[in-house]
Amino acid sequence: MPRPPSDRPARIADASLEIIATSGLHALTHRTIDARLGFPAGTTSYYARTRAELVNRALTALIERFDEATLDFPIDEITTDEQAVTAVTTVTAVLTSQVTDQIARYVLLIDLRDDPELHPLINATSRVQQRVTTLVADLLEQVGIPDPKVHALGLTALIDGLVLAKLAGGSPVSIEDAIRVYWAGLPRS
Repeated sequence: MPRPPSDRPARIADASLEIIATSGLHALTHRTIDARLGFPAGTTSYYARTRAELVNRALTALIERFDEATLDFPIDEITTDEQAVTAVTTVTAVLTSQVTDQIARYVLLIDLRDDPELHPLINATSRVQQRVTTLVADLLEQVGIPDPKVHALGLTALIDGLVLAKLAGGSPVSIEDAIRVYWAGLPRS
């Protein structure tokens, strides 16, 4: 009888993201993952031979999660500025609640900035980030904002900054107020 597929690769990816988020990329080793998951020594090495493979697994898991999240965002029903502000505020709050994934993302963005293979998978030119920017541009266009692609870049940067401010220091800034102020400054057609 064939063995069922192991959930170990997914658990290793999850543990990698937790370690990156709590202790930094430098703390990511095969041993720390084995210890965190209670695996016998060497188990993680079976699934990811090198540290680069560990980082790649963590990054791939993060990208898959963000891919899934962007697929579920319904903008078709949003037709007013108020609905759009509410939607953007809600999405930003949800991102802020994904503490491990978001902190790991920021750590990877910074620590992989000189890695020509991995950094393009997560930076502003990545497929996921381009999808988010396109989604935001579609939302802006839907409510009548001119030059939606240009303004989508600013709005995604604002969202990213708000998430970072909340996670890095518990910033007292109101997500909704910041988005409302930004939104009010957008040009109208």
